[in-house]
Amino acid sequence: MRDLRDLLAKFEFVRSRGEVAALATVMGVVGSAYRRAGARMLLASDGTRVGLVSGGCLEADLMERARPVLATGRAITVTYDARSDQDLIFGLGLGCNGTVEVLIERVPERPDGGHLALISRCLHERRNLALATVFRPAGQVPLTARCWQLDGETLAGELPGDFVAAQIGPHMDAVLQSGRTRNVTIESPGGPLDLLVESIRPLPELWILGAGPDAQPVARLAVELGFDVNVADHRMAFARREHFPGASRVVVCNPERLAETVDPDDGSIVLVMSHSYANDRAYLRTLLMRSFIYLGLLGPRQRSERILAELAKEGIEPSSELRARLHAPAGLDIGAETPEEIALSILSEIRAELAARSGGRLRDRNAPIHGG
Repeated sequence: MRDLRDLLAKFEFVRSRGEVAALATVMGVVGSAYRRAGARMLLASDGTRVGLVSGGCLEADLMERARPVLATGRAITVTYDARSDQDLIFGLGLGCNGTVEVLIERVPERPDGGHLALISRCLHERRNLALATVFRPAGQVPLTARCWQLDGETLAGELPGDFVAAQIGPHMDAVLQSGRTRNVTIESPGGPLDLLVESIRPLPELWILGAGPDAQPVARLAVELGFDVNVADHRMAFARREHFPGASRVVVCNPERLAETVDPDDGSIVLVMSHSYANDRAYLRTLLMRSFIYLGLLGPRQRSERILAELAKEGIEPSSELRARLHAPAGLDIGAETPEEIALSILSEIRAELAARSGGRLRDRNAPIHGG
């Protein structure tokens, strides 16, 4: 998400100056590749670039291929086939054993900013977006024709005809619900169309409850990963914006009045790390019965169990489903010792939770790295 935000910021800068840029987007992947479908790179006319569509293997070649696109405005697709040693013919030597199809187009494609402006709106409004892009056209439907659907809104876009709603609609609904990008083929009057239907979702808000020195690397790493970070603490000397650069909000909050002061919504990630037993218990008294995506508590297991037992005596006892959302102690078992290592452990567990992964070793995974 951080790379997408950086790309959009560069796009808005280029657009504000009345300039154009080339956008390279991975449309499809067969086999292994560093990035998956939907990865983007913005190539400005001054030669600067933001984002990656590979591990650095394709970027220089794409820069060269983008020059005529910038000059003419005519979009192209490029296919890189690295399924055998023959990929050395490109002078790239990818060795990833996969095929990557990349769309290169000039942006903004429309006066209103086109699909990148739409993605910016989606992230700003914290809404989910399904975005379909034609990368193998047919008949009267051109390359880069798009349609889209924001959650709560009807299908819109540039693809003509009733066949779009009938065939694309179910895919858009599925992508909005699952959050998984997919390639689809639909039939049009002019022949089959291949599209990428992307899921674009803002990351959940992250609330860090406790602003001690060890909260700073958690916030710093979370900002780097693209989270909207909010920090709260009952101590005015700790809850200071200069301690948490990049955070969206830094507030002073009495743990007993959490719901009245900040009240994170159920779609949030919440990490309790005040280092005060009484305050952590007060936070959990408010939070424990809520359906957060992730609720983490820093500290030893024995301490956590004691807090839960005391809250149970007060009648605050979560269901098994809610209890499973509580990560106490928070973090993955990586042998973390320093505040920075603990931050890495916690953010790794949060990332695994968002991806519905176990957080285990990739060498022990039988499925593809990027698979579901």
